[in-house]
Amino acid sequence: MPELRLEAVTHPVLGPLDLTVADGEAVAVLGPSGAGKNTLLKIIAGLLPYQGRLTFDGVSMAGVPAYRRNIGYLSQDLHLFPHLSVENNIRLALLFDRTSVGQRRERTRQILNLCAIAHRAQRRPQTLSGGERQRAALARALARHPRLLLLDEPFSRLDRSTKQILWTELGTLRRHLGLTALIVTHDAEEAVTLADRVIILQAGLLLPAAATPPWDT
Repeated sequence: MPELRLEAVTHPVLGPLDLTVADGEAVAVLGPSGAGKNTLLKIIAGLLPYQGRLTFDGVSMAGVPAYRRNIGYLSQDLHLFPHLSVENNIRLALLFDRTSVGQRRERTRQILNLCAIAHRAQRRPQTLSGGERQRAALARALARHPRLLLLDEPFSRLDRSTKQILWTELGTLRRHLGLTALIVTHDAEEAVTLADRVIILQAGLLLPAAATPPWDT
């Protein structure tokens, strides 16, 4: 897993930002709606232009398209294809891998089991519970062994008890896989539970870690 580094990264609603996420570390970016959290993730994923320097393990991502960055991206909208089964949603993510059909089938089986969703493999997303849809979307995000996992408030639409179950499952899974992760959220409890380190984003700027979030005062 690589180190992620942003140096003087700017965008019309962000920055300049300096941020480092170490190999295997989970960092939560905590901030209110409109702070620029979603924009930050899209820049890292290669979905928005920016100024400054963005690197993985010292290698610049300038000009590298999103599909070549091998990043797992889990958003609050999940974007599961409703006409496909859970299993086929995951297989679609593996479609352009340079592996055999048998290898893709085995990887699909592994990730379904790892994310505790194998018993729903043949179901379509709209027939699942909220927690099961989250597990299915996470399985798809992890299918290609991503070097970085980006989470964009993926649990915001769930009830508190389901969130807490999934926080525990995700934390266990992340540590098991040694994943490097960047999580954006407006929920302080979620940030502290999921991350090794919490930073604050307010009005497009990073605040000192010890600062009190102004929207909580």
